Formats: sequence, C-alpha cells, structure tokens
Amino acid sequence: MKTILLLVSLVFAGFAVGSCTNDEGETEFEVLTPEEEDSSVLLQSEEKVTS
Repeated sequence: MKTILLLVSLVFAGFAVGSCTNDEGETEFEVLTPEEEDSSVLLQSEEKVTS
C-alpha cells in the first residue's frame, strides 16, 4: 500500500514539475534601455491623466 501511494505521489510530482516549464522560448527578463524606461513611464502617466 505504501509503495502504491509513493508511486502515485511521484507521478503527480512529475506532472507538477513538468507543467512549470516555459515552452514559449522567451527570455525571463526583459532588458530595457533608460530611454525605453522613460518613454514607458511617460505613456503610463499620460494614460492615467486621460482616464
């Protein structure tokens, strides 16, 4: 009985680990230059003013 429960929990753990992968191939971090950062802050503040 313990062996069956161990195997079942290992299968579920395998599913959990397998579903946490990033299959899209995108990088995890997006690198912004200072100019891009300033322009995004300006766009966000303009959107708040018009809303």
